[in-house]
Amino acid sequence: MNENLELDRLAKENDNFKKIIQTQQNTINRMIDYFILGEKKAGLQK
Repeated sequence: MNENLELDRLAKENDNFKKIIQTQQNTINRMIDYFILGEKKAGLQK
């Protein structure tokens, strides 16, 4: 019984880490897009 509880806990923890990583990836992608677009706009203004 304890083994099943531990497996459930680990599965939930794994899901939580996946969500955290996905959020971080989305944030990084948005930052990259922002800086790329920002550089393009700055390049056009020169």
